[in-house]
Amino acid sequence: MRNLKILLAIKLRGALHAPGRRGKKASLGRKILMGFLFLYVVGVMMALFGAMTAGLVSSLEPLGLSWMALAVGAFSSAALCFILTVFSMQSQIFQAKDGDLLLSLPVTPLQIAASRLLSLLVLEYAYNALVMIPTVGVYCYLVRPGLSFYPMLLVLLLALPLLPLSLAGAVGYLLAQVGRLLGRGKNIIMLVLTAAAFLVYLYFCMNLNSYIALLIQRGEELSHVFRKAMPPFYHFAIALEQGSLSSFLQAVLWGVLPAGVFLWLVQKGFLDLRSTSGVKAVYRKKPLRVSRPWMAVCRKEGARLLSMPTYLFNCGIGALLMVAMAAMVAWKGTDALQAMGAVPQIRELIAPALMAAMCFCAATTCTTSPSISLEGDRLWVLRSSPLSPRDVFLGKLAVNMILLLPAVAISVIILAFSAGLSPLDLVLLFLLPSLLGLLIALFGLYANLLWPRLDYTSENAVVKQSASVMAASFGGMGAVLALGLCYWFLARKVMSYHIYCFCALALLAFGCILLWRLLLTKGAKEYEQL
Repeated sequence: MRNLKILLAIKLRGALHAPGRRGKKASLGRKILMGFLFLYVVGVMMALFGAMTAGLVSSLEPLGLSWMALAVGAFSSAALCFILTVFSMQSQIFQAKDGDLLLSLPVTPLQIAASRLLSLLVLEYAYNALVMIPTVGVYCYLVRPGLSFYPMLLVLLLALPLLPLSLAGAVGYLLAQVGRLLGRGKNIIMLVLTAAAFLVYLYFCMNLNSYIALLIQRGEELSHVFRKAMPPFYHFAIALEQGSLSSFLQAVLWGVLPAGVFLWLVQKGFLDLRSTSGVKAVYRKKPLRVSRPWMAVCRKEGARLLSMPTYLFNCGIGALLMVAMAAMVAWKGTDALQAMGAVPQIRELIAPALMAAMCFCAATTCTTSPSISLEGDRLWVLRSSPLSPRDVFLGKLAVNMILLLPAVAISVIILAFSAGLSPLDLVLLFLLPSLLGLLIALFGLYANLLWPRLDYTSENAVVKQSASVMAASFGGMGAVLALGLCYWFLARKVMSYHIYCFCALALLAFGCILLWRLLLTKGAKEYEQL
């Protein structure tokens, strides 16, 4: 038990506190900024789930089906926990860097797996609270359940994340085994699976209103679907709605039994926790390529990007969204754009709307924000090479632009044939998102130099949870929001859209120059001190 507590404490400390430089503490301003951004995101998400629950309860309560609002909330919570945990399960449980080291210590595989699962369970409770607090709060306000509702609710909320945790463990183990069998080919499989999951999620979000309307119209029929196809969430809702003891026990067992089976399989050795590095490359003698130093860094960074599906998908999602948006406009939006173009007042807003969408996608494409941290314990290799900080920065920036510029060009070409824009609009559609993407890449690189995370045990922690990634993401969204609000409320009254775009280009170019100078001066000093 003592070993389990020590392992869990180390795991949680590593997740919550990640110093990049020994002896350097986070400033008060950074803590306030991160706290504000965290509260903003949590508030927006809770408001969305609360509004959804209010609509469901008000529509289904007259039909005696208000329990379906709880079932939908429980299903949404479990789905969110599964999606956010499954890839972390693969990298933190079955392919963690410290797996072999821990197995050499006087600790059992069960203690190692339990400590890692408990650390992930803590995160799942946080995800669960994000969904269930507004869901249960709105439900209690509108329905006013009895006193027996609350003790049952507490136990069921503790058991609810166990089922998605167990399913994520099973899927993560399968993915790890596939990776061991395929070696380097596993990255292609992971990219395909990640892209497919994201597209399904995007399709679900785009059709969420129609699903809610269908749920309201055919609530009685869909209640039987919940009962037969989703028994954990059906019993969760019935136990709370009707105070049914049998449903309460079944809902608890649906969470506890899979988790117990998973830990038993680990204890018996059926699930291997050893680290794996895939297929090792075999060196073959061949002529060496000679290139500029920054291009060598670019190739190295590009190889890392392609070898890490989580890195590519999380930091390159904007490029995929941009092309998908342009393809969607060409596929389904051509008729709508033509209809809107017939109205002069609306026609003037088509180009600014497309520009805002492309700028948002460009702002969310930032591979530089975790690029320094991902060097990890191999940073000394980069530092000991005959590379100046300028060459390192150029190489990492080049990877970001190689990913972004083709996406912008493809999107502009698609819109040129489908949106009916003028040549000047198309030129601006290429220049402004490209320059904004460069600005965010420079900012992300500088943020990573200020807030590096070099002592990680899983790359997912760097790509998804580091301060520099959050700063670049929210900074990019803030820049797009500021440009949009400035145009809509101020500049639109005194200048045309095209003139405003040229002014924005000048402002972004000036910002890029300032950030580049900052990287070469203060950024270079920070890099030398890592």
